[in-house]
Amino acid sequence: MAPAQADQPSGTRIEGLDAWRVLLMLGGLLLHGSFWQPSQPLFTAIGMVSSTFRMGSFFAISGFVCGLSMRKLPHRQWLMRRFVQIGLPTLIGWGLLCPLIWLLAGLYPRAPVPLPFDWHHIWFLAALLAYAPAAMLFDQLDRRHAFIERFARSYCGRRSLVPMLLSVGTVSFILMAVTASLVNAFASEALMPMLYQARNISAYLPVYLLGLGLARSTPLTSAVQRSWRSALTIVAATALLYSLWLLVAPTLGPTTQEKGGDLVATMAASFCPPAAFALIFRTAIAVRQVSRLVRRLCEASLTIYLLHLPLLLALNAMLAPIRLHPYLQYIIVVTAAGGLAYAAHVWIVRPVPLLLLLVNGRSSRNEQRSPSGVTDEPRHDAPLIPQPRYGN
Repeated sequence: MAPAQADQPSGTRIEGLDAWRVLLMLGGLLLHGSFWQPSQPLFTAIGMVSSTFRMGSFFAISGFVCGLSMRKLPHRQWLMRRFVQIGLPTLIGWGLLCPLIWLLAGLYPRAPVPLPFDWHHIWFLAALLAYAPAAMLFDQLDRRHAFIERFARSYCGRRSLVPMLLSVGTVSFILMAVTASLVNAFASEALMPMLYQARNISAYLPVYLLGLGLARSTPLTSAVQRSWRSALTIVAATALLYSLWLLVAPTLGPTTQEKGGDLVATMAASFCPPAAFALIFRTAIAVRQVSRLVRRLCEASLTIYLLHLPLLLALNAMLAPIRLHPYLQYIIVVTAAGGLAYAAHVWIVRPVPLLLLLVNGRSSRNEQRSPSGVTDEPRHDAPLIPQPRYGN
């Protein structure tokens, strides 16, 4: 496998990264569409795959794009722009859509009634808001101490990048375990379902910073592009871990199964994303142009993601009396929710500059400058371990 090339001119968009970022985020429709359905092997497999690498890789890509955008603006201007692009959709999602989900949950017997202002699928925007000051501090410290280049020198000369990828995964694992312990120790029972996402937010910070570091270091970027064997080894080991667990779990008691399953899922969600990102990054760099359909999805992706969960819940409630087979209902609601959300973007959000700003964090001027509708800032990022209700 020949190494992909990243020698694109400065300021050129890496359209493959845009496409992967949108693909990973909109994978949430496939995951959330399986919620509120009877347990089925397909739904279990979707949840397992999604929790293992999807959002971790998504945040790593977002960190890389963030690192590129930080080169173009002074820190204070970049931070203010970031808060507008992410903060306004967060307010719309948390202040309007999450209460709507609370109301709709009462209409569908399979959906547990959440808190009125739970953050549901909006948690990833909260993560991006939290990561923005951390990214700025990371960038400032690197400018002063050049620790990214020292980090790159320590790893780039090695034939295998397994130690580097495992180091990032280890930090993620520790952060996840510590955050989960703190939430369990101090959070009230009513807040537990919402604060469950806190460990996701803390655990994804290292891979986000890994992406940012790649944007600042050409040697590190080249090393990651060459590391497909190392990355593939870790992904294969994760698959083997899950396979062994699925063989052993039926022989264990319920309590041991629950604790062991959580440990396996946590390990997979911590160690697999850096490796998956390395593989995704390699393929993304090789993409020189994406189709018009992909560009349109990039443009509409945040609108689709914000709207899809209440649409899924409403559609499931409408179909509940018919008692369809779970797979058939899943196909119908996922297709319809995605289509309706896309139509809402094209016919309602995009034509109204204020809505475009509130829902997508973009002005119509940015829309005109960027035919693909994807700004230089990582506007949207988009579970980790199996979620109790509304994952990522």
